Amino acid sequence: MLWFEREVVAALIDPRLDASTRQAVTDYVDRTLRSMPEHLRAGVAAESLLFGAWSRAQHLAGRLDRARLRTRVDRWRRSPFDPIRQYVRLLESLVLFAQHELAPRRVAAAS
Repeated sequence: MLWFEREVVAALIDPRLDASTRQAVTDYVDRTLRSMPEHLRAGVAAESLLFGAWSRAQHLAGRLDRARLRTRVDRWRRSPFDPIRQYVRLLESLVLFAQHELAPRRVAAAS
């Protein structure tokens, strides 16, 4: 998973989840992105590089935090440009699926 993808995923994960579940969700998204056919993965990676350029510059300047990134991602959800909305939708759907599939197992395993 690329740096910006990891940051977006971290911003999308429910903050109430414990650290091990958050890591399991991140790992799931990483595995899923890696298993994509190369032509699809290349497109997602290109979007990540393009959309993440400004965020990376802000991060290096110490001006990007998770709250700012979450606000940016929320704006992108409502973007009039399909590729931007679809980028967020892809990552958000992977995060939501993992949260709902992995969290119950962890709760059941702890019982």
